[in-house]
Amino acid sequence: MRVSELLDELERKSGISREELRRKIEEKIRELNNLITVEGAIYIVARELGVELPSERRKIKISSILPGIRRLNFYGRVFRISKIVEFNVGGKKGRVVNLYVGDESGYVKVPLWNDQVDYVDKGKIKIGSVVQVINAFSKEGSFGEVEVSLGANGLIKILDDIKDLPSAEELEQKFSSFERVKIKDVRIGNAEIVGYVVKVFKASYIVETDVDKFLYIPTLMDDGTGVIRVIFFRELAEYVLGKSLREVENIPEDKRSEFVEENLLGKEFVVQGRVRKNELNEKLELVASYVNPLNYTEESYKLMEELENG
Repeated sequence: MRVSELLDELERKSGISREELRRKIEEKIRELNNLITVEGAIYIVARELGVELPSERRKIKISSILPGIRRLNFYGRVFRISKIVEFNVGGKKGRVVNLYVGDESGYVKVPLWNDQVDYVDKGKIKIGSVVQVINAFSKEGSFGEVEVSLGANGLIKILDDIKDLPSAEELEQKFSSFERVKIKDVRIGNAEIVGYVVKVFKASYIVETDVDKFLYIPTLMDDGTGVIRVIFFRELAEYVLGKSLREVENIPEDKRSEFVEENLLGKEFVVQGRVRKNELNEKLELVASYVNPLNYTEESYKLMEELENG
C-alpha cells in the first residue's frame, strides 16, 4: 500500500485525526534519528495504537524471495539462531547474530546488528518466535543462502503465534536434511556428496572482512560421475586442512598453495552443504556446512541397508 492509503486505513481504524497521526509519525521518525522511512514509521505507530494494517500480514512464500528484492515484507518462524559474535573494527565495537526464518516453502537468514541484537540477548526473539520483516532487502549470503538485510529503513517485529506455520522443530528438520546424490545429479539446494579432492584452486586462503578473519579453501571434487567446485570456510577449512588459521598465517604466503595442495589432494570426504550457481561461470558449486572423512565401515552398513530396503 502507498503512504496515503496506509494513512487512510490507520485513520479509519484508529479514529485519530490525520493531523494527529502525522504528528505521531514525525515524532517517531525523529525518535529514530531519521533512520526509518515514513512507511516504516506508520507501521510502528499503528502497532503502538493496537492497529493492524492490511498489508502487514500479506502472505509471501519465503521460497519466492530471491536476491535483489527491495521493500520486502514477509513473516515466518525463527527455527535457528546463531551465536552472538562480538567484533572490534578500528576501535569501534559491534555485535551480530543471525536468525534463520522459515515457512513451509523455504527459509532465509536475517542478520541483526548491534542494538538489534538485544532482541535475542534479552530473550524477546527466541527459537519458535514468529517475526515479521518490513521494508527490507534481499541478497545472496556468503554460504549460498538468501540473506535479508534490514538496513537503515527496515523493521523486525514480533507477532503472535500463527498456527499455519510449521513448528521450529519441523523447520529445522526440513531445512537441515541432506540427500546423498551423485555429483552428476546435483541440483540447487541442500545435498550430500562423497568424492575426492582432485584440485585446489589458487587463492590467498585467508579472508579478512570488517568483522573477522577466516580460512577460505576452494577445491574441485570428483566422485567418478562428475566434478563440482566445493568451498570450505572457517572451521571446516581448518578441519579439512588440519591446521588452524593462526598456523596458516605463519606459513609464508608463497608457500601456502603448495602446503594446502599437499594436505588435501587425493583425500576423500563426505560433504554436506548448499548448492548454488556461481554467477561468474554459471556453474553449480557446493558451499560446505559439514564434512567428514569417508568412514568405510559406516558406508558398508548404509549400502547393506539400501540393498535390504531395495
